[in-house]
Amino acid sequence: MFYFKAVSMKDNLYIDNSQIVFSFARNMEIRKRLFEFEDALKDEFKVPFITVAIPDELDPNIPRFKSQSQNGHSKIEVSQSRITLATKYDEKFKLDHHQIEKYIRAKVANLSKLADSENINFIGYIIELGIYLEPSHINDFLRENTGAFSIKEDCKDFSIYYSKNYKLDFYLNVKCSKFKEQKLILHNETKTLRPTGQFNHGISIILDVNTKPFFERHRTFEKSLYDKLNKTVFEIINTKSIEAYLKGEI
Repeated sequence: MFYFKAVSMKDNLYIDNSQIVFSFARNMEIRKRLFEFEDALKDEFKVPFITVAIPDELDPNIPRFKSQSQNGHSKIEVSQSRITLATKYDEKFKLDHHQIEKYIRAKVANLSKLADSENINFIGYIIELGIYLEPSHINDFLRENTGAFSIKEDCKDFSIYYSKNYKLDFYLNVKCSKFKEQKLILHNETKTLRPTGQFNHGISIILDVNTKPFFERHRTFEKSLYDKLNKTVFEIINTKSIEAYLKGEI
């Protein structure tokens, strides 16, 4: 694992995971679409899907059926009010923003065909980026780029959060925070991940961009928003540095 003593390049930011959310008006009969989802996604996700046996009247956000991708990196959940695709990226792809954008674009193209049958309110991308830093440098770096003079050497945790409208059609939420994660190693015999007692440190950025402002203005959804949102999110990811996120220069 690499650490950077000085950070000024956006290329140091890796993409750890993503969630793509299709939000729609509540459909109490979403279970009836189970076989349609299985048939459309059977080449990419494990079938049959797992069904959740709860009454239709309960919380619409609870998944009614779900599945995991064939490679195990993604999972899909379908509730009465949303379709969520969550993906965890491995070391091979974390720094390859182009490949991740290509992957997300392809998945959105497939899922949008299913989502378009619902009364869509908005779509959103929630992408977590990160950068590894030497722990002794993190507080100084945060203080320099946020102006938060309360950050001292003994600061164990720190986060900032801001939201704003972005380019008329989008709403943007950004959360930046310190992180500490333990390195894991795959055990060959059991095929399970085991802790190593070694830790990585750094700064995490959760970038949440959605199309709620467009819906609030028009009370409708346009298919052109799929490409527009994807382009907007990856323009931010590919052009903004860790300093820009911390300073709110987005």
